[in-house]
Amino acid sequence: MDFFQIIASSSSGNCSLLQCANKRILIDAGITLKALKEYLAGQSLSMEDIDAIFITHEHRDHCKMLGTLSKHTHINVFASEITAERILSSMPAASKLKWKIFYSSTSFQYDEILIDTIPLQHDASETVGYKFSYAGKSLTWATDLGKLTEKIKVSAKSSDILVLEANYDIEMLENSSRPYNLKRRISGSHGHLSNEDCFEFLNEIDFEKFHKVYLAHISKECNDVEIVKKHISKLGIKASKIEVVCPHKGYSSVSRLFS
Repeated sequence: MDFFQIIASSSSGNCSLLQCANKRILIDAGITLKALKEYLAGQSLSMEDIDAIFITHEHRDHCKMLGTLSKHTHINVFASEITAERILSSMPAASKLKWKIFYSSTSFQYDEILIDTIPLQHDASETVGYKFSYAGKSLTWATDLGKLTEKIKVSAKSSDILVLEANYDIEMLENSSRPYNLKRRISGSHGHLSNEDCFEFLNEIDFEKFHKVYLAHISKECNDVEIVKKHISKLGIKASKIEVVCPHKGYSSVSRLFS
């Protein structure tokens, strides 16, 4: 069993499905339970087939579903200690789930899967990225970050699949109708990653190892898929391994890698 697909990625909601080592894992749970059930039905799956959810941080577009999962108490929910506290204080119903608490920057096993947790600079209590490793292959998840630290760069460069944020275009953000304080928050070191910073990093790395790079969490108001694609075209032969996850359309393509 090997499968990875981004179900949704935008400020409206974030959720992906990873299948490996006979486990079905959601990365974030920021869509509605109804939307997830519809997606799973298309994969001939149900909520009973979901083994775990890995939460990156407490912002609602990454965790809002947790408050509606009281009937699905078999699901393990992995989150950092501080993130779990924030979510449970605002969603008491989520306390019925099986919480698996970890400290940021630590590594641990989930069944046969090695999980590395990587601190990310974002304006939440304790945002983390994840690296999932199994059978000699790995996936790094890094969205909702204002700056690429050395730790996340090292993880990204050594992965087979990379999910990286390309949230906003600098000019579009500055020309948007958003309040000045919000613009500064987004563009700050604990906000979101711009196209420019994203592609500066992509220009540094050797794409020979990568199976796929997904560019995700693209702003509907302050970015444009066509602008992102123009950046991609400048990467030459590397461009064939990059996919833009459009916030307005359906699911990403499927990557089959783990075995």
